[in-house]
Amino acid sequence: MVKEDREVELKLELDADGAELLRAHALLAPIEPRAAPQSSIYYDTPDGMLRRSGFTLRVRDSKGRHVQTVKQQVNGAAAGLFDRPEWEDGIEGCEPDFDLAAKTPLGPLLTKKVRRALRPLIRSDVSRTVWMVDWHGGTIEVVLDVGDVTGGKAVERIAELELELKNGSAPILLEFARALIDAVPARIGVLTKAERGYRLADGSAARAAKGERIDLSPGMSSGEGFAAICHSCLRQFRLNEPLVVSTSDPSALHQARVAMRRLRSAFVLFRPLVAGDPAFPAIREEVRWFTNQLGDARNLDVLLKRVGDRSKPLRKLLETARDEAYEQVLGALASTRLRHLMLDLVAWIETGAWRRGEPAAEPIEDFASDQLDKRWRKVKKGGRQLAKMEPEARHQLRIEVKKLRYAVEFLAALQTGNAAAGQKKFAAAVEDVQEQLGHLNDAETARELLGDLIGERPDRDALLRAARGDDAQTSEKETIAAAAQAHRALIDIGRFWR
Repeated sequence: MVKEDREVELKLELDADGAELLRAHALLAPIEPRAAPQSSIYYDTPDGMLRRSGFTLRVRDSKGRHVQTVKQQVNGAAAGLFDRPEWEDGIEGCEPDFDLAAKTPLGPLLTKKVRRALRPLIRSDVSRTVWMVDWHGGTIEVVLDVGDVTGGKAVERIAELELELKNGSAPILLEFARALIDAVPARIGVLTKAERGYRLADGSAARAAKGERIDLSPGMSSGEGFAAICHSCLRQFRLNEPLVVSTSDPSALHQARVAMRRLRSAFVLFRPLVAGDPAFPAIREEVRWFTNQLGDARNLDVLLKRVGDRSKPLRKLLETARDEAYEQVLGALASTRLRHLMLDLVAWIETGAWRRGEPAAEPIEDFASDQLDKRWRKVKKGGRQLAKMEPEARHQLRIEVKKLRYAVEFLAALQTGNAAAGQKKFAAAVEDVQEQLGHLNDAETARELLGDLIGERPDRDALLRAARGDDAQTSEKETIAAAAQAHRALIDIGRFWR
């Protein structure tokens, strides 16, 4: 008989040395672990129909015992903390047992056509070590997997740590994780093994990741919506972090920074929910600290692209500064401070005091409309004299436009019918305004950055001329005009949510 369980699990990722540090940790060293090799095959159609529907179908082989598991993703992908219903049972052999799978919510999808199309698409082969730990009145299963995940022709070496709550409440799990990461360089995990395999198979693991559509639905509470948005931001950051660490990819750094800026915008958008939480100010300041660590490297990437090959001395100067800025980024990414911040964020999102406040229980639709109105008024009024604005005023307007754009993206899934079509048109117009204002801000940032880097060098004037280019003034005037025109177009479109 298929048994349904509720799996509450915190997933962490370890670096090359992390597995041995974990084994030697004082909380685990006195406990005799169980260890066994384990192979898992994930079945899906070639076009990933099960994945798109929010399911995984896995058959696992451990010492000749085969277990079939169906897992269902609920309310979108979380960062670190996975709370998923699952159905599992022992089966004969490594082929799926469709009769058992049909007794789960996956059953309606398993038509004859789908059953014939299912293939073993993803495989994981790991050495699994398990410790059972009694901790502060709860029981936690600590699972370390070291091995390979294969998707298509690509293989990735992994060291994953899963903390599964067997008895007790979620805060116990998070406190135990805090105790581990002081000594073990572990990062919040956002990918299941199946997701990791799919990303290997389609090549997306090697590309910078943009923010994904957030699975909001009418009828959910504002608190549930805020949590889903925060998890989406953390997921976007973590998907890009490995590329920044391994290749210093400018696109991945940009998307990692966008993820953190989206998170800060979510804090502003949902301030009525979280402002009274005593933990919020510290969380907000730590997120601000880390976001700022990424700023110089991103600004130098943009400036290098603007300068191109116009001046070799200037390019060499900027490349040296960029290398130093990336060292700062890598230092922040490797820091215990960031590891604690990410875990604290997950804990606060899931168990923070803000969840018990009345605003968190409000319907998301009413809250969304009110907050979009607020953001809209600031952008509409603030851009009336855009063509005559000073740089600082344009910068403030750009920030408000960015907040409006992120709010529209966060809440997009709530729109249906004509409102959904209006949302797409409005979002494109907001993006146009932000892009034009962004060009102007990049130019202003470049001037300040160059002034600091060049200082009083003898060739200062020549380097500044090379950075500006011959048509800089004309280009700036044209961009201001384009920004003003984009703002007028946005005003003409108007609100789609009312």
